[in-house]
Amino acid sequence: GAVGNMAAYGNVSWLFASVSRIAQDVAATNWRLYRGVGNERREVLSHPVLDLLALPTPFTTREEFIEGSQQHLDLCGEFFWLVITNGAGRPVELWPLRPDRVKPIPHPQDFIAGYIYKIGNDSVALRPDQVIFTKMPSPLDPYRGMGPVGAMIYDLGNEKAAAQYQQSFFANSAEPGGVIEFASSLSETAFDEFVSRWRRQHQGTGNAHRVAVIENGKWVNRAFSQRDMQFHRLRMFSRDVIVGGLGIPQ
Repeated sequence: GAVGNMAAYGNVSWLFASVSRIAQDVAATNWRLYRGVGNERREVLSHPVLDLLALPTPFTTREEFIEGSQQHLDLCGEFFWLVITNGAGRPVELWPLRPDRVKPIPHPQDFIAGYIYKIGNDSVALRPDQVIFTKMPSPLDPYRGMGPVGAMIYDLGNEKAAAQYQQSFFANSAEPGGVIEFASSLSETAFDEFVSRWRRQHQGTGNAHRVAVIENGKWVNRAFSQRDMQFHRLRMFSRDVIVGGLGIPQ
């Protein structure tokens, strides 16, 4: 869902790199306003809409506003803007809304009767003219959007799992890797002392490849499995799927 897609943005490095590059480029675009005059168009240099986009809210710059909206579009396939008007009905602020908190209400004739915005246990009803709704059309639901991230959710999960596995491998692997065999059982005290000394001397990347000295024990070497050696290829494949799904050249 939308929450999982947005959470993946902060958990998968290639997704973050791709979406942030797209969003920053969109935000860096010099947006202009034009008015059609006959068959021509003329640029409008001064207009309330330009002032509104320059400072959508008292706390948000134009670049932050556009970048955040593009993030929602790529991650969730849609974005929503809340339009705040003054007493005369003139738009004075634009607030981005989290897609997972907005629910369009279908209407049999007008398509959308309004929106429900939920924050915690509170629900706020919004009229259609209070919300600007933009989406990548979904083939399953005409009232919601569908973005590219939803199509790669399993690949994102694989990439995250691979990164976590590699982190655990380097953080926890005691080198040299293998099994220590004892001819007889150790007492609990002797076992705890041996494990403590082994971890202190060999666990972690800083102690890799130190010579092991074992009293009354036999070292059985453990070779790396094919699974361990293939993780680089798996992560490169995940990278290609993620950046390809977002249209980013390798």
